[in-house]
Amino acid sequence: MNTQDFDVLVLGAGMAGLSAATEAANAGARVAVLERAPMIGGSAAVSGGYVWAPATEEDLRQEDRGEYQIHGAKVVAGYSEAHAWLSGFTAPLTPERPALAGRGRKYDLPLAFSRMSQIIQRAGGMVFPAVEVSDIVRDSDGGFLVRGTTDAGSAAWRSRTVIVATGGRQADPNARAELSGGAGMALRGNAYSAGGGMNLAVSLGGMLNLENKGFYGHLFAAGVTPVSPVDFIAFALYQSEQGILLDPEGTRFADETRGDHNNATSLAAHGGRGLLMWSEAVQAEAAAQPFVAGSPQMDRWQISKDRGGRVGVGSSLAEVAEAAAEWGYSISPDLASDPVVSERLGGGTIYFAEVVPAITYTFGGVRADARGEVLNSAGEVLGGVYVAGADMSDIYHKGYGGGLCAAVVTGREAGRNASEQALGTVPAGSAPPLAASPEYGMI
Repeated sequence: MNTQDFDVLVLGAGMAGLSAATEAANAGARVAVLERAPMIGGSAAVSGGYVWAPATEEDLRQEDRGEYQIHGAKVVAGYSEAHAWLSGFTAPLTPERPALAGRGRKYDLPLAFSRMSQIIQRAGGMVFPAVEVSDIVRDSDGGFLVRGTTDAGSAAWRSRTVIVATGGRQADPNARAELSGGAGMALRGNAYSAGGGMNLAVSLGGMLNLENKGFYGHLFAAGVTPVSPVDFIAFALYQSEQGILLDPEGTRFADETRGDHNNATSLAAHGGRGLLMWSEAVQAEAAAQPFVAGSPQMDRWQISKDRGGRVGVGSSLAEVAEAAAEWGYSISPDLASDPVVSERLGGGTIYFAEVVPAITYTFGGVRADARGEVLNSAGEVLGGVYVAGADMSDIYHKGYGGGLCAAVVTGREAGRNASEQALGTVPAGSAPPLAASPEYGMI
């Protein structure tokens, strides 16, 4: 079996992995990128391409008050530099615009990834698609040996440092069931991100924080099946933030105004099945205008209806209740007297859908210090092992501040630090340990 030698080895070729590899290559490291999928890009390549973040740390804290949100501030701080860096690969397609809980710009990410790959290979590195990694071990001189298979057969790679950036564990059905109390969730992201990178980090002594049950996703109408990446956007019912969300007993359980992404996590924690209703006025606006300027205009209710989704329309709340009863929902006539319900639904036609949460990526993952070095159970760095993007635990917890920007910021940070260590610029474990926290152990 042929073994190839590199300075830095990156597991994963999504936004975080390619950002890390490009940064390391620019620092003079020879980098190998191992990607499980047949093509690079991960979830980022099938996203809307908006790189956004909250404007301030206070904005982030308003969006995400979770106790495990400990790395999010670096995303806020790194926003401007991330955009300056990305603009060196391809100019933004839009000016800065509001996006969810912050602001951002849209990019042609496949083009950016092609140019990142060019830089990596021009510096003597390689990008290897369709690699199934079987194991990773420390070799006799303190580096790492990674073994796996490619289309050509068995292969091995040796490096001084390793960066884990495989995109989370949302493609694992067991993980989706765990995050939804056993109900399961639809997948609206990278089908190759099943927790493989996290498992490899654990095999080296790294620790996971799976107490962080947060995730980023959106609500889909029950019954729809994505058959192309565009469906991940087309099926997302962003208008839920202006609607009413009920459980099967007809009870509201979420603050819908926090946004569809937060409504998805609330639904996952509340049985995984709900009824969403919205007004005729909201429907007209949602069908006529893109949720984020610069993204495609779509009538998501109509698309869901045409694609087999469990959706409907009623002339009154009583008519909606009658239709929803056939799906197992019990809506009391008293709901109409709720002032919030009557204000949001108005007095006209009501659109509705049975909804399920659909997950893009997980927030719980590999514990890391402030430099992105993987920690063991004692809160000490393993030495030479870094993590970035969705594999890094606790960037977010009970809210969301932008995944693509987080991937760029943490990926570049890991690439810089891993290349410095591999090239002998800094010693392993040079960062001070994180302070202890009674809730988390380390913060």
